[in-house]
Amino acid sequence: MRIGLLDSWLSNRYLPFWEPYLQVLDIEIVHPEEASVQLPLPLPIRRVLGQVFSLKNQRVDFLLLPDVQLGVEAGKGSPSPWMVDLDATLGRLVPGLPPGLVVPAELSPEVAGLAAEIGQNLTRNPMLARRALERTKRLLNPPFKPPKQSGTRLIGLVAQPMLTDDPVWLADLRAALAEHGLSLFLADKAPTELRQEGASLGLGLELPTDLEAAGMHRYLSRLGKIQGLLYVHDPEYLPLPRPVRRLLKKSEPAKPWRMVGLEAPWGGVALELAKDLGV
Repeated sequence: MRIGLLDSWLSNRYLPFWEPYLQVLDIEIVHPEEASVQLPLPLPIRRVLGQVFSLKNQRVDFLLLPDVQLGVEAGKGSPSPWMVDLDATLGRLVPGLPPGLVVPAELSPEVAGLAAEIGQNLTRNPMLARRALERTKRLLNPPFKPPKQSGTRLIGLVAQPMLTDDPVWLADLRAALAEHGLSLFLADKAPTELRQEGASLGLGLELPTDLEAAGMHRYLSRLGKIQGLLYVHDPEYLPLPRPVRRLLKKSEPAKPWRMVGLEAPWGGVALELAKDLGV
């Protein structure tokens, strides 16, 4: 049996357990090969689709896919399908998509029950699944490691976490800021803490990723070493929550800030922020 893994869309949050667990189950793990998708889509979306097409072409039996909302359903509004049901969204775009194994995009001891169920269903061997879980369950409670960051004239990034955790998408933004003497700074708090920050704003947000983005805004806005803020919003694929955007119009941050799209001209954006900071 072969199971394909993504290396984007918060994969670094859930694969530290699921990959070794599946390997202990004697399941072959398949990683995506480099593949480009010639569609008019933003880079993060093209990356996900390219990886899925790659894994499909490698004839995997299943795809391990993340539930970035951790089982929470939106009770109001019309959130982007990319954010609330990746499996179904990919199924509409990729003919013959392998079946998805959807798991929470975050690790905790509570995931053990789902892992045992998936292991038993895949192997038809409850004993093997139990032994595999015993060997790997310590990985379900990983410590948070803040990103290593340095530099001066720090620009805080506020966006959906699927972007802030995507090193490929971040690379061009980092390079553009560096050319103008600026440094990108990502919120260095655990997702759970950022969600608590977001909830304290009292905006009525429901989805975990929306709460996390709101938490980035609250935390980075008050962090003294942050000199500017960059908000990335794409209304179709990865929108910032509407209450946060309303809050920005009602009460602008005290620091220079910009709101841009997923594929903004980063050089121009960096130049504007640099001018605001007198660089």
